[in-house]
Amino acid sequence: MNLPLKIARRYLFAKKSQNIINVVSIISIVGIAVSTAAMIIVLSGFNGIEQIVENMYNSFDAELKITLNEGKTFQNKEIDNNELQKINGVLYVSDVIEETVIIQKGENFETCKIKGVFPDYLDSTFLDTLLVEGLQDLEYEGTSYCIPGAVLQSRLGFTSDPRYDNTIKINGMHRDKKISLGSSAFNQKLIAVGGVFMTGLYPTDSKYVITSIGFAQELLNFKEEITSVEVFVKDVSKRRLYQIKAEIKELLGDKFKIQTREEQNELIFSATKSEKIAVFIILCFVMVIAAFSLMASLTMLILEKKKDVFTLYSIGFTKKEVTNLFFYEGLLINLLGGIIGLSLGIFVCYLQIWFGFVPIQDSIIETQPMEVEGMDILYIMITVITVGFLSSYFPVKYLVKRLEI
Repeated sequence: MNLPLKIARRYLFAKKSQNIINVVSIISIVGIAVSTAAMIIVLSGFNGIEQIVENMYNSFDAELKITLNEGKTFQNKEIDNNELQKINGVLYVSDVIEETVIIQKGENFETCKIKGVFPDYLDSTFLDTLLVEGLQDLEYEGTSYCIPGAVLQSRLGFTSDPRYDNTIKINGMHRDKKISLGSSAFNQKLIAVGGVFMTGLYPTDSKYVITSIGFAQELLNFKEEITSVEVFVKDVSKRRLYQIKAEIKELLGDKFKIQTREEQNELIFSATKSEKIAVFIILCFVMVIAAFSLMASLTMLILEKKKDVFTLYSIGFTKKEVTNLFFYEGLLINLLGGIIGLSLGIFVCYLQIWFGFVPIQDSIIETQPMEVEGMDILYIMITVITVGFLSSYFPVKYLVKRLEI
């Protein structure tokens, strides 16, 4: 075994002649441990929130969405859905018409987006799990139905119960039609509410009303035009998802843009990641501040062991080995604090996962979600080792030279 490292280990656990050195060493370990535990707890909390948001969007948005790079609408024959369906891993493909409309119930109005899809869209995707009221049919025996978000229902006060008046009026802008004085700029159609969906995301639940693509075409005067194609995939890895995206890109060429869920909601996901990075950097500074007590501990230890150092020189130690001895001592203090903090932080995270003792008031989730990720643990340990190296090596090298040990 490396002799300086072995002596450093003995110094770490040996009782010092002056009790203040033990106290400062314990403070160093506790400081590093607390900052490390805070890192893993806070980052796992961000992971939990990010996972909740991702699951909410996963339930509504398709894994891949195909739109034009330039322009809004294109002919549906420009994309062969059957060819897309043949790609390994693709579960379902649907043409989509998405446009801003005004929905009306009585004297109440709301602006939202109509989303026209194939009639079997809900059956073939996971959107049926979002229904909180009514049925999931968009067409039945020649009659079209719509499924609005729960926030729209709350604002307009409609119902999907067929025993009552469950119809709403949807106003869509005329396309390619000259508007004369006294004529309406909107095409108006009544449609029955078949059900109500709720994702838990306010922007989505207040923004969308889902209908059949046939109804959307009639309302908006679309003929064979669509605004996008949505591709749902089977339960595949992230790597395979990007492979499917690349295959579709190769099939369609540069005219079309293919976006994953994360890219469709880039603002939300990038904001969450930016917050996580910012908090991680702040906690790194906290750890650096905690490392100052480590420097104080090493200074006092070097002064106390000055006589021992001369003994080590007499048995053949070099100045480099003496420097390494105290460097290892600082690194061991830092690592011990990091391991204790990491273990404590992971334990607290799993207590929250198992028992949920930290509640969240007025939220769709009852307790603070937590998710411990291996990469976070790796980054934290790299940070602990880096801070330990910098706060041990340079101060020790300076003190050994300054004190002429």
